[in-house]
Parts: sequence; C-alpha cells; structure tokens
Amino acid sequence: MDPVTLAFLFGGLSAASLPLGAAFGIWLNPGLRLTAAVMAFGAGALLCALALELVVPALAHFPGDPFEGFKWLAVGALIGCILFISLDHVLSGMGGYLRKVSTIASRLKHAKKQHYREILDKLSVLDLMVALPPDEIRRVVSDIEKRLFEKGELICHEEAPCDALFLIESGSVRIESHEAHDGGQTSVLGKGEAFGEMALVTGLPPIKRAEALEDTMVWEIHKDDFNEVVAVSPGLQESLDRLAADNHGPGSSDHIDRDKSQAWLEAASQDLESELGRPTEAEIMHAASAQKTGGSNVALAIWLGIALDGIPESLIIGSTMEGSNVSVALIGGLFIANLPESMSSAVVMKKQGGSAWLIIGMWVSLMIMTAVGAAFGNVFVSEAPLHLRAILEGLAAGAMLAMIAQTMLPEAYDHGGWLTGLMTVIGFLAAIWMGTLGH
Repeated sequence: MDPVTLAFLFGGLSAASLPLGAAFGIWLNPGLRLTAAVMAFGAGALLCALALELVVPALAHFPGDPFEGFKWLAVGALIGCILFISLDHVLSGMGGYLRKVSTIASRLKHAKKQHYREILDKLSVLDLMVALPPDEIRRVVSDIEKRLFEKGELICHEEAPCDALFLIESGSVRIESHEAHDGGQTSVLGKGEAFGEMALVTGLPPIKRAEALEDTMVWEIHKDDFNEVVAVSPGLQESLDRLAADNHGPGSSDHIDRDKSQAWLEAASQDLESELGRPTEAEIMHAASAQKTGGSNVALAIWLGIALDGIPESLIIGSTMEGSNVSVALIGGLFIANLPESMSSAVVMKKQGGSAWLIIGMWVSLMIMTAVGAAFGNVFVSEAPLHLRAILEGLAAGAMLAMIAQTMLPEAYDHGGWLTGLMTVIGFLAAIWMGTLGH
C-alpha cells in the first residue's frame, strides 16, 4: 500500500476516537471526575507523543549543529502557539467557546472580570471609595448585587433604612435626607451617581427616603457584606474610622481628582482574577443551554474551533511517516487524547439542544478531515527541506502545547483535583510504552 493511503488510514485511526468519545459522552453521560481523569491521561499521552515525535526529530534534522535545529523548532513552536491562541480568540468571539467546558468557563471568567472592572470604574468617581484602600475594596465587588426598582417604588425609607451603598446604573432617584435644619433636604440623583455610602462608614444612614422616579437599575453593596470584609481588614477599618469623623454627603464626583481616581481604579483592578472564583457548573451549563437558538453561525464556530484543535496533529501524522512506518506512540497518544476531548464537548453540545446524530456526524466529519490532513502532510511536508520540516514540526508542537495548556489540563484539574497529576503521568508513560511496541 502506498504511503499516502497509509497516512490517510493512520490519520483516520488516530481520530476514530472522536466519534467514539462523542457517543460515550451522549449516551453514557460519564461523571465529571471520570471525564477529568481520562482528559488528564490523554494530555499526558499527547505531551509524550509531541515530545518524542515532533521535538526530538526536529532537533535531529541537524546532527552537526544542534542549535540550528533548535532555532527552527523554536520559530515554528512560537508561530504555532500564537496562531492557535489568535484563531481560538477569533472563533470564541463567534461562539466557538461553547465547544468545551473549559473554554466556556474561561469565557465566563473573562466576562465577569470585565463586569467587575466596570463596577470599580463607577465606584472610582466617589470620593468616599477613593479614600479607602483599593485592594480592600476589590474584595467587596464580588458581593455586589444588581436590583431593579419600578417607577414610584421605595428603595428605602424610615421603616426600612438605607443600610447599603446604591450606585445608579440607569434611571433616577429622589433622595430625602435627614438634616438638622429646614426639616430635611431633597435632591435627585441620576445615572452614575450614588447614595447611602455613609451607611457603610457610620452605620447611621443619613437618608430618610429614596424613591425611584422611573424604572431604575442600581448596584447595591450591602452593609453586612461590607462588614465581613472590614472584619478581616485592619487597614480598611482604620480608614473607615478616619472617614467617620467627616460628614460626607451623598456620593459626588464634582471634586474628585481624575488622576487620583484613575490611579485608584488601576490599583483596585490589579489581580482582580483572585476575587472572581471559578464559574460554577450551573453557570457553565446555563451558558451552554442559553445558546440553543444560537443558529448556524454558532454551530460553524464550534465546528471550526474543534477543527482548530485537530489540524496540527493531522498534518504531522503523515509528515513523520518513514515509508510505510508510523509512530505507534504518536497514533496512540492522539487516539487517547481525542477520546476525552470529544466526550466532554459532546456533553456540552447536547446541553445546547443538538441532536445526538448531528453531533456524532460532526465528529465523523472531523475524523475524515484528520485523515485527509495526514495524507496531505505525507505528500507536501515529508519531502520538504529540513529547516521547513523543523518549522512545521515546531508549529504543530506549539499549537498542541497551547491547546493542552488552555483547554485540556485546566478542565481536568477543575474536576479531577489531585487525580490530574497522577493520570497525566500514567498517560505519559502509556505513550512511551506504546513507543517501545513500535520498536
């Protein structure tokens, strides 16, 4: 049998686990811990395969000058990594992030970070907030709550005091504050303004009554949540004690120094990821199911995203063949790595409302595409000049490493914990063992 046909068959064999894994995910619905264990095993096998079958051969192309091989390998690896990250970012923006639990979680975390940054931006124009330590205020943001009040609805009054800071997102609010003279003072606040902040400082709300003049959306930092942060922050407590001696009025940005406000915002936004936490399973599944009516563009983006994960490996199968010989470690490593990847993705696609046979068909098409890519690699890459082969092998290794780091291992560790390290090592050793069979 000629090498091109063999490359096609071996490429198809390495990807045969794609529809197989999808079928397992749809009909057996394996638990998250089992899926994570298999994912870590596959990542270990793939790491071994790309090290032995991509990196080592690329360096061996120039036995008289090892640095020459490293140079072309490094160039290819960096290009492959950057290409993968860039294309993954583009496809994620089109909806391709919905292909895996890990990419959904990453997308949700990014959106949450942007959301918190916007809230801090609004807080940065309040003189009270800017007077407090930004690294401490950052802890409060995760407890902020969004609330909607209809026109004429009371936000707070004497029987239900304003014991929170309210930041107006949209609409307007009439404020009646307690004053020692003229029987009180009335003001109207609109978008971007705040009230009730002194309740966080003194515990004695200066507001008598707050009424929504129209449908109004506000962000609320409740005093109880604020106090939980204060209780473990001596620095914040000292700042509040100093501010309590001042008689600040309702939040205003008229006299805030813009440079000081911007500096506070940048300081408060640093290391914001530490306050985000990982999206819950409920949030991830909600994000997946919310795209049931995403349309053909989202489905195409998901398919292209999955294809992006598999293109580098398909090309390298054919290019690394020596006549009719193929690396057992590479084929086995790819087969093992593809199984949990499709299993996890198929579960997510099922949550999005896709039919079982449509999902299986998608993975079958990718198996065929991998086979064609392997044949293409055997024709056009295997006979390429040595420096070009080293670049292409490095490109595939860089893209595959980026994929493992961004999608496989994070998802495995999130659900598998300590088991991830053990299964990764076992997968690595399994790929080495398969390599010995090839010899």
